[in-house]
This record gives sequence, structure tokens and C-alpha cells, in this order.
Amino acid sequence: MKKALIPLALALSLALSAQAQAPALARPKIIVSAAASLTDVLTALKPEAEKRIGAEILLNFGGSGALRKQIEEGAPADVFFSAASEDMDKLEKAGLLEPGTRRNLLSNAIVLVGDKSVAAPKDADALRTILESARLLAIGNPDSVPAGRYAVQALKSLGLYPAVEKKLVLGGNVREVLQYVESGSAPLGVVFLTDAMTIKESSPIAKLYQFPDGALTTPVFYPIAVTASSKAKDKAAALVKFLSESPAREAFVKAGFVVR
Repeated sequence: MKKALIPLALALSLALSAQAQAPALARPKIIVSAAASLTDVLTALKPEAEKRIGAEILLNFGGSGALRKQIEEGAPADVFFSAASEDMDKLEKAGLLEPGTRRNLLSNAIVLVGDKSVAAPKDADALRTILESARLLAIGNPDSVPAGRYAVQALKSLGLYPAVEKKLVLGGNVREVLQYVESGSAPLGVVFLTDAMTIKESSPIAKLYQFPDGALTTPVFYPIAVTASSKAKDKAAALVKFLSESPAREAFVKAGFVVR
């Protein structure tokens, strides 16, 4: 009897060892391509979101136009969170969004940022004086960065575009524009209000002027949707739902967004 138990014990030992060494089942992953202006808030929400939806979230930040082109060219993405309706419209028209998942989740505003020593303009005439005297103005590249498109809209609407057209410095995303101004590479820049709110008190720059909503020809909406190519549509839809409810709503409001 004792001799018969030895192989059994050995077999059990080997089985348990093999089980211990076997790799754990990998958690599902979803890729979220999101506007650069959402970097801080989505990064902060990521741990709770992963718990809620039961999947690992990979965040891919950039200019909304550049992210849209990535999706058009077949780059993997399960959720697209844009800073402009235009880029989402193009994907929807091309059949690259999962029907029924799109919604306008947030809205924002655009502002002028610059050195704290500059007196904040109180009207369009004072704004013109500041822009005409500045050597450079940083904005996002209008071809790929929604904040840049909105900046051009506002400047043209207020009759200020001719004053800055030849001294524009174009950034690849809105955070890059903010960096240009903070580093002194450009004395002024146009970014989203939420990006201006990330400026630290110790920074030499501050928000100088908020462009009126009436100066924009298109509202600053942040639409979100599940992509048609997603291999984890249930998890992607769960994330969109999480971002539409508490505590995500409170986090967006704290960051300066208007939740729709």
C-alpha cells in the first residue's frame, strides 16, 4: 500500500506545481484613443474604471484628428473619445463606429494663456493689442487638433486672424501648445479651458482671456463612441457607461468640463 501511494503523491505534487507555474488567464484589454485634453482626468479615472468593467484599459492620447486617421488606417481602438464632433462625424460616415453607441459626453471652452505679467484683456480691442504686439502665438495644428480649429474660428470671428496669421506656431496636440507657452518658446497660446486649469500656481503663465462661445461656429463638444472594429464591444460599451455616470461625472466637472 505504501509503495502505491508514492507515485500518487508524486503525481499530485507535479500537478500542483504545474498549476502554480501555469500563467494566469490574461485580463481582457481595451484601447481608448482619446483627445490629449483628457489626459489627466482619464488617467486618474483609469484604476476605478478597470475595476468596474473588468478589463485593462490602454490609453492612447493625441490630437483628435490624428487619432481619427489612425482608426481610419486600421489601428486598433475600442473606444474613440474626441474633442470635436467633426472627427467623430467622419468615422461615423465611414461606418467605423458601432451604431447606437455615440453620444456627446462633455463640452469645453477655449482660452488664451500667457505670461502672468501681461494684463488680462477685458474686451476684443484689448485682446487685439496683445496679439498684435506678441511675436508668436501657439495653437494646435488645425488639421489635426480641435483646439487649433476652434482657435482659428474664434480669431476669424473676432476679426483678429490677420494680426496673427503669419506668426502662428503649430503644436501636435493641445498639451504641446501649453508646453510651448510654459517654456517661453511662445509668449501666448490658445488651449482648452481644462488645460489652462492644469497650470500650477508656481508656473509663470496663467489664463488671460476666455473666448466667448458666440465666437465659435461649431460648439466644443466631446463625443465618445465604441468603434466598429472593437473585439471587446461589451467592455468598451461598459466603459462608455462608466464615463457617463458617477464618479466619472464629478471628476470631469472638477477638471473644468461641462458634463452633458
